[in-house]
Amino acid sequence: MVGLSQQTVESEPTPQFNEQCLSVIQDWEAGNLPLKDAIKSMEALYEAAHEEQHMANEARAHHMMGYIQHYGGNLTISIRHYDKAHRLYMRVGNRKRAATIDLNQGENYRFKGDFSRARRLYQKAYETASDVGDIVIQAMAIGNEGLTLITLEQYDKALDALIQGKDLCMEWEGAAERRDSALCEFYQGLATTYMAKNQLTDAWDMALNALELAQKTDQPLDYGFANRIIGEVVTKMGTVPHDDFSSDPDYYFRHALSAFRDLNAEAELARTMFAQARSLASRGRRTTAARKLQQVMIIFTQLGMLDDAARAAEAQLAVI
Repeated sequence: MVGLSQQTVESEPTPQFNEQCLSVIQDWEAGNLPLKDAIKSMEALYEAAHEEQHMANEARAHHMMGYIQHYGGNLTISIRHYDKAHRLYMRVGNRKRAATIDLNQGENYRFKGDFSRARRLYQKAYETASDVGDIVIQAMAIGNEGLTLITLEQYDKALDALIQGKDLCMEWEGAAERRDSALCEFYQGLATTYMAKNQLTDAWDMALNALELAQKTDQPLDYGFANRIIGEVVTKMGTVPHDDFSSDPDYYFRHALSAFRDLNAEAELARTMFAQARSLASRGRRTTAARKLQQVMIIFTQLGMLDDAARAAEAQLAVI
């Protein structure tokens, strides 16, 4: 075992190594690098960092592997890599990056349906970010807690949290693409909240804001979020209040599925199929909806998303 004194203990990854990690992520997010190749590249990076005994580099590569595995739907594997990254960041005294791991780990537990643990992690990340003066992590933490509160059907609290997250995003300086991607997801959450409160005009406006940001970032993940929420809002409204948009919800769900499929984003694919199934059921296409919900239940269960699986099962019982 290598002793701490024999390892490189700089708190930050080297600029060159960080750029290598980000290059893999950017190629994958743009749809230019298949998921399996992105995983293979990141494995090579954290193995090289371990051989070089550079803990911050190794932490960064595990951090990025956790991110890839999360969107690939491999939540247990993602948790393992994030745990490794968190331990390494703490060993080199990098509280800011450790807070980012808490934030991301919260997403894993939100997807797994462990909402109490997710919220504790978001709150921990927010507190650390406040201590170190990082407004980006603060915005993401409060916004992600808002997304969790939607699932818990605490819509007033969700609205407050999402608006706080949105307002903090507006104060970011630099990292414009990251800010816009966060805003895209927060606008999706706001649209969902307004739909639940039957404020459909507000929901439509928020969904359009999400689409505008997706067109700006040109990232498949953002296009997926934006098109999915537009499909859901159009389902509720029946027709759209704008001549340039289709009134067919399936048009948007197809675009969302295509975008998430480009990334092999299995969890978001399943959630989009779930949203489309509920839309089909509300439009009277109950047999098709029931078949799709059966498929979705299997996928959610395989991914360990047990709360989503239970909700899909409940939705299926309502349509058969």
